[in-house]
Amino acid sequence: MSDSVLSRSSVADLDRLTFAGLLGGIVVLGLALQVFLSTQTTTWSIELGRIVTLAPIVVATLAYVRNRPTAAAWEIGAVAVWGFLAQRIAGIAWFIAGPALAGEVRVSAILLSGGAELRLAELLRYLGTVAVFAGFYTAAASRRDRPIVSVITLFAVPVVLVVMYAIV
Repeated sequence: MSDSVLSRSSVADLDRLTFAGLLGGIVVLGLALQVFLSTQTTTWSIELGRIVTLAPIVVATLAYVRNRPTAAAWEIGAVAVWGFLAQRIAGIAWFIAGPALAGEVRVSAILLSGGAELRLAELLRYLGTVAVFAGFYTAAASRRDRPIVSVITLFAVPVVLVVMYAIV
């Protein structure tokens, strides 16, 4: 049985620069798709939006595997599924608490800027989401000697995402 190009061992064996390039490429692809979605209306918007949603999860899972190459397949699957659920939980929490946390809405500024503020906020939220996922997944993988701390770190992701949304 041949190993795939991105097997667990190949991700762990990549040198730092190559691994950073891989993650950077995924982030830039997601950022380019986010820019495209914010400026164009296409029939592919839903599918491209799903790809943008998956980019932080892919980056986080690769960071997790890089820092914990001995992780079992079920563990990697569980952290990937948790990433998807964490985004959904943060989205629901932001829908409920967002208006109270976001503060005053400046409709006139949005209209005058042609939506540039909204586009910039979406791009910053995407980059913030990638950073939160990658950072917390890396921290959780590096603390696997203390499983409770690792789980708490992963459970904190939706909370930190909502806080990041409020800041941006």
